[in-house]
Amino acid sequence: MDLAEHFRVIWRRKWRVLIASLAVAAAVFVRSTTIHEVFEASTLLSVTSGRAAAGDAVTKDDTVFLASNYAELARTRPVVETAVRRSGLTISVNEAIKRTKAQASTDVGFLSVVATGPTAREAERLAQSLADALVGTVQDRQVTQLAADVAPIERQISDLQSQLQVLPTSSAQRPVLEARYQALVQAETDRQLRPSDRLTIASPARAIPGPVAPTPKRDAVLALLAAFVVNAELVVLLEAMSDRFRPEDQDEVTRVTGLPVLARIPRSASAEVVEEFRSLRTHLMFMQTETRLRTLAIVSVNAGAGKSFVAINLAGSIAGLEMPVVLIDADLRLPSLDERLGVPRAPGLSDILFGTPPADAAHPVAGTPNLSLLPAGSPVPDPAGLLGGRAFRDAVASLTWTDLVIVDTPAIDHFADALAIASQCDATLIVLDTRATSRRAVQSLIERVRQVHGNPLGIVVNKTERSNRPSYYYGRTRSTVVTTTPE
Repeated sequence: MDLAEHFRVIWRRKWRVLIASLAVAAAVFVRSTTIHEVFEASTLLSVTSGRAAAGDAVTKDDTVFLASNYAELARTRPVVETAVRRSGLTISVNEAIKRTKAQASTDVGFLSVVATGPTAREAERLAQSLADALVGTVQDRQVTQLAADVAPIERQISDLQSQLQVLPTSSAQRPVLEARYQALVQAETDRQLRPSDRLTIASPARAIPGPVAPTPKRDAVLALLAAFVVNAELVVLLEAMSDRFRPEDQDEVTRVTGLPVLARIPRSASAEVVEEFRSLRTHLMFMQTETRLRTLAIVSVNAGAGKSFVAINLAGSIAGLEMPVVLIDADLRLPSLDERLGVPRAPGLSDILFGTPPADAAHPVAGTPNLSLLPAGSPVPDPAGLLGGRAFRDAVASLTWTDLVIVDTPAIDHFADALAIASQCDATLIVLDTRATSRRAVQSLIERVRQVHGNPLGIVVNKTERSNRPSYYYGRTRSTVVTTTPE
């Protein structure tokens, strides 16, 4: 399936996709309205690098990196535990971790702390407590780091003081030790005066006006968009996997079967039905220019496709040209044409095969000149064997007074009678209900008809939707349809 066909499938199924997507959006909207309200508060912290305070060159990346480290520190369990304790909220540390987040700014040295809660006040308390806990933790770490840096210097100063106390004033080493002592004291002073990284609260925690969740309208719109995409792709997938014909695709039947579509019979509108059968009649008349068509088998894959309906109306349409036509009901198992056309069931085809003269078995159809029906006749025990023998060919040949013989057959998916009949006719016409017949079944039918030399001429698509042709002309068409009751 190419991209163009991909979008054509979606367009054909647009209403189904839209209705399904709207149903999903409605469900999300209803579900969203049942969720408890959630409020959000945030506070902003300023991050200052100690190196920058000392006058050293510091890049933006260095500041962002420092802020990112503090953001990760804010999410650690000890900091959150301290924040919960300070807030006085009756929530667990795990719950507080779920309800808080910290994020460093990518532009300047700022860090935002965000917290949620069932009320605006609770969200503010949790956000402020986490910010305070983070600032306190950073300060404690700076003090600890300062103590760790100064401790070795103080030990060296203490050692030098001990040595100077016992060393004579006239000793040559004393000036050296005193110089070393002064250097260590200066180093200690420099370290203590060196600026440290600072984290300060730039703005206290403030809640966003109104709840941040639920958002039924936004959730419904997002669900609608997502559901539309998913449902659209789903119908494309189902279409690709389906073995059914697409009634909207006018050319699909020809592509799948390799046979021309000779007529598309609508479900209703008798005037349009008349025109379609006249079109079918014209196609068949033109086909006779190469090979004279005298016997025509009407077959279908499954019962209910409208095979008998097509056989009756095609026979009536051709008889309207003042051509003698004999319609044969070759469904010896479940005959129906005699009841539809109001003639006796016997004598009929089976009786001819057992010796009854054809003239006695063919019954004129009332109201349709030039049309005769050869009904199924008396019941027989072996229809397939009877129809497959030479007797059937001889019986059809004995109908010398007619120009065309149309044979209505049983559905192929039930019995092999239709193939036996098709093999003895000049051509075969296949009736297809695209809504009830699979592609594989039709392809198999055509292949089987060809194997018995049934010469399939084309396809009649039955039970289609009405065309968009203007009804102006149909209103002036005299109907010649014998019966419009589908099979």
